[in-house]
Amino acid sequence: MFRLAHVTDPHFRGFTGARPGDFLGKRAVGALNILVNRRRKHRMELLEDLREDLRGRAVDHLALTGDLSNVSLPAEWEAAGRWLERYGAPADAVTVIPGNHDAYVPEVVRTRAFERRFAAYQSAEVRRGDEAYPFVRLRGEVALVAVNTCVATGDLGAWGEIGAAQLGRLEALLIAPHVRGRVRVVLLHHPPVMHRPPEHRNLRDREALAAVLARTGAELVLHGHDHRDQRARLDGPGGTTIPVVGAGSASYAGGPERRSRYNVYEIAGRHITLVTYAHDEATDAYREVRRERL
Repeated sequence: MFRLAHVTDPHFRGFTGARPGDFLGKRAVGALNILVNRRRKHRMELLEDLREDLRGRAVDHLALTGDLSNVSLPAEWEAAGRWLERYGAPADAVTVIPGNHDAYVPEVVRTRAFERRFAAYQSAEVRRGDEAYPFVRLRGEVALVAVNTCVATGDLGAWGEIGAAQLGRLEALLIAPHVRGRVRVVLLHHPPVMHRPPEHRNLRDREALAAVLARTGAELVLHGHDHRDQRARLDGPGGTTIPVVGAGSASYAGGPERRSRYNVYEIAGRHITLVTYAHDEATDAYREVRRERL
């Protein structure tokens, strides 16, 4: 059995080294949101507790699907990096992809700052050419297929887009002989279906992604972004369906249905069982709140 943990949307905070000039335009709005809203809703101590609980689960691999930061500051990513170091798994047992908050401003995307910081967690056995995304990490019976949905929107939206070129590479990778024989787990930040309107916070080319998956198939799609436990299914080839699972935020301090949580997938052959662990405020511990066969 292969045990895959999924953690998403931790929103680490850090301002060390930031300059006044860093907080212009969209970052100014984002920084204000941290002070007014996010510092209350996203608690860093919950991330520390989650890390310790996850360490005790002895999973084979951790997938972290974006929004490691709030406004794409290097200090936020350094805080995430320290968390991963304390988690203690080798880099080849952790896969990291960006969220929209990790592509907050055009300079970050242009310089590939996120990819440079987390390069160790994005090494891959399979890529198409020199492009950063998608990439595939082969781990026994599992193929982790990492997709980037994040762009610098240039506005206050949180929408994402994969793009035709990346979708073409994704289709080729999903049907590659050494990939399609495994349990293909597609990792992305934005949901591939709309759970929460409006359009300016969703994946713009989700229908094109659905068309690719309908042709190629996949065994599982994992995402974050909405800070909620979410379920959907997409059509696969030959009348099959593909389970799509979104996880809640790792640092959220709200009510029990959304409070800090992570998922573990128990993969045995083509059978996948989802187990959700969530923080229980009364006992200050993580407990199993859901177990289901996908």
